[in-house]
Amino acid sequence: MIYALRHPFKSLKKFLPKTMFGRSLFILIAPLVLVQTISAYIFFDRHWEYTTKVLARDIAGDVSLLADLYEKNPKSFEFIKGIAGSQLGFSMKLLPQKKLQKATDPRWIDSFLDFELQEKLRRPYQFEISNTDIIIETEVNKRVLEFTTPRKRLLPKTTPLFVMWAAGTSIFFLFVAAIFMRNQVKPLRRLAIAADRFGKGRDFPDFKPEGATEVRKVAQAFLSMKDRLKRQIGQRTEMLAGVSHDLRTPLTRMKLQLAMMDQNGDVKGLITDVSDMERMVEGYLAFARGESHEESRHIDINQLLQEVIDTRIKNGKMIHFTPDKSLPVVLLRPHMTARALGNLMNNGLRYGNQLWVSLEKFKGTVVISIEDDGPGIAEEKWEDVFKPFFRLDSSRNTSTGGVGLGLSIARDIIRNQGGDIDLSKSEQGGLKAKVTLPL
Repeated sequence: MIYALRHPFKSLKKFLPKTMFGRSLFILIAPLVLVQTISAYIFFDRHWEYTTKVLARDIAGDVSLLADLYEKNPKSFEFIKGIAGSQLGFSMKLLPQKKLQKATDPRWIDSFLDFELQEKLRRPYQFEISNTDIIIETEVNKRVLEFTTPRKRLLPKTTPLFVMWAAGTSIFFLFVAAIFMRNQVKPLRRLAIAADRFGKGRDFPDFKPEGATEVRKVAQAFLSMKDRLKRQIGQRTEMLAGVSHDLRTPLTRMKLQLAMMDQNGDVKGLITDVSDMERMVEGYLAFARGESHEESRHIDINQLLQEVIDTRIKNGKMIHFTPDKSLPVVLLRPHMTARALGNLMNNGLRYGNQLWVSLEKFKGTVVISIEDDGPGIAEEKWEDVFKPFFRLDSSRNTSTGGVGLGLSIARDIIRNQGGDIDLSKSEQGGLKAKVTLPL
């Protein structure tokens, strides 16, 4: 409550529509409701008041006329009664034994009818308004005359027409506006879906610019950006393929020359350095090839994980995995995803004796957890290990740690499909890698 008083506009945002379609309709509805409210106020406060006053004046004038006629000629009661029924719409009765003792209902005191009866009738009276009739009693020649007329005579006939017209036109134009706004928002929704699919590395062949001019320009800019990114990635891959060819040739010549030399200590050291260089070049090229053109397709994530696990059960190390058959198929790049998961499992098996692999569905994503019982990684290094060519010096063995590209390649592959990889401490004592993939 205190926050709402201090920040009224921020608190109001919680109740406003979140989508563009909803906000556009709100922009249309708000002024329409305001205009209708002002119109209704003017109508009911001015027109309705004036009309009701005129109708009340007519009723009071007719009652006063009939009472005056009876007062001047009491013997003509039946004639006056006939005129009241046929010409003025009143049912008229003579109550000679009745006295005006009952007070008027407090609800109708100071009403328009009460005011007009005081002005026109100028004799004792009382009246009652029921659901269907208006009953007016007045004293004439020490007798009581009762006048009954339908209540609808006091209600303006334009009121229902006004309400029906205002409500009907508002609903109709809101319906038309909703259809047009939906058609205007639809291209934006398609653009958002295309951008989301592009971010997840999926294709969207049916997308094309459509809608308003501004939306078409945004869509065209998005398609141009997509083409530029693909062209840049292709150029990088081609450049690295050329670098691979250029580097492998001299490295091969160096290996041949070293093999023909006497195998003393210096030569053996050079052979080791050349092998390290060759391994680093291959690792760098593997990292660059992470931007694969493999098409996404629907796969059984349980089967994919089982295939990755089957190729890594060796050297007496255990991998614990229980498939979750309730999970649906997932749209992924199977070979690239298997490579990323394989890199994570290789790290766990290299530094631990057992792996625990689990699956779960969480808020529109599939979460794959890979845990080991190894020495783990210090928390401040969890992000650093994803940097290309970064190797740990203390918590991981540098002689078997490769060139520091395994986790970089894995995260690159997963992120290109709209997912991510996060590290945390495992309950098994080692490291836990959590892979999140969109469904």
